[in-house]
Amino acid sequence: MAERKDRMALLSRYSKLYIIKHEMKPLLNLNVEQWSADALIESYGLPMCYDLLEYYFDVAQTPTWKYFANYADNIISAKEMHKNDQNDRAIRREQARKWLSE
Repeated sequence: MAERKDRMALLSRYSKLYIIKHEMKPLLNLNVEQWSADALIESYGLPMCYDLLEYYFDVAQTPTWKYFANYADNIISAKEMHKNDQNDRAIRREQARKWLSE
């Protein structure tokens, strides 16, 4: 079980990102949502949860805590697919440059 300060830190980070994106505070019951934050921290670790939360706010139009908590594994796989796609595109660009310079 993750410590309470870690659970609240993750929820606080969500709130800060939400305020930046929507310019209003999210409607979260911290006493209830701390248990889903605990599950996320236990599964993925706090640093990865922070990175995943920032990625989620970058790509989602209307990010919600419920979706993040319930579908973190889908977000992780989408993030990995995006990273792999970026790497593949970089390789193809380099191959195209070499082909065009010949």
